Amino acid sequence: MESYLVILIVVILLSMVRFTMVNNKREKLAEVNSCLLPCAFLCVIAGFRALDVGKDNYSYTRYFLGMTINKVYFFDFKKYWIYNLWVYLIRQVTDNVYVFNFLCALVLYISLYFFLHRYSSDERVSLILYINLGLFFTSMNQTRQALSLAVLLWAFHFVVQKKIVQVVILCLIATFVHNVAIVMLPVFLLFCLIPKITRSVATFFSIFSVGIVLLYNRLISLFVFIFPQYKYYLKYSKLFVERKSIFRYADFFLALTIQAFLLYGMHITRKKASVSTKRIDSDDIFGNILVCMNAIYLCMTYLILNGDIFNRLKSLFAYWVLLVIPYIIKKYFDDNKAIKALVCVVTIAYMWRLGVHDGDGVVPYKFYKDIQEILGNM
Repeated sequence: MESYLVILIVVILLSMVRFTMVNNKREKLAEVNSCLLPCAFLCVIAGFRALDVGKDNYSYTRYFLGMTINKVYFFDFKKYWIYNLWVYLIRQVTDNVYVFNFLCALVLYISLYFFLHRYSSDERVSLILYINLGLFFTSMNQTRQALSLAVLLWAFHFVVQKKIVQVVILCLIATFVHNVAIVMLPVFLLFCLIPKITRSVATFFSIFSVGIVLLYNRLISLFVFIFPQYKYYLKYSKLFVERKSIFRYADFFLALTIQAFLLYGMHITRKKASVSTKRIDSDDIFGNILVCMNAIYLCMTYLILNGDIFNRLKSLFAYWVLLVIPYIIKKYFDDNKAIKALVCVVTIAYMWRLGVHDGDGVVPYKFYKDIQEILGNM
């Protein structure tokens, strides 16, 4: 646990480093914002982890070392051929697994950087949440899904701009990296096709998510039919009996609290708006998109209480929590620093009790073993 607290402290300190490089004519050459250095640091930590960090890393290592062109299976939906092609191309250059892990981490953290820099109301808070809510842990274990998520984060940029062709292409690429990503395609397409994401649309998503919960039994059968390989994960947890079930209830109540704040905030702003100012600006539209995304996340956190089968789906939507919480603080609490501090402290407790202990086998953390051995012999 101590190593992750050190990582968290370093991320906070690096997020305070901000400067702009200019030339003699005072023209801006480059800018280091509060998100750049922390993402670079996390990329190194995740990319150069020891190979025994993460329960799935051993399988990914063997898969990488055994990759040949015959295993790419071009255009085969069931064989995630784009991921295989990615592995194969790296394998032609090197057989060093650390290089492979670093390149995968580089893709994720470049995408995460632009995602937070473009859309987060407070990049530092988002980065702290990224660690405290356990997303950093999964990035060091679920390599293939992390790459798929990186593509989806890029796709979200085109969703905001309503560029359907780019959204479809990126969602398909993400799907051929990890097939669960296909569920994001109809969600993103809906955002693109609806002219304006209004409060009514956001409310509809909230109601729709409740409907999915009520239709759980039928939907679970449909999901298993589409993705039979995940039938194994269809098992149940009892509250306060299994540690993972407590972790999942914490996720659910967090998503429920966030959704309550968002819906209440929408109601208050609508009530305060006068007739002359009843227009939908870009900030309102973006906020409504976040309401929709969190509604789906809330739905997934509920469904996972009934079975592990939805765990992968839930993690697809978890990244938008990094935007939602800072948005709420800025929009409805006037960017209150005390509330930001409270959120960070509470989520540290969450990480301490739940996130780290169920962190996909990433505890204890170890850095690149070869470097450790070299330093030990100096």
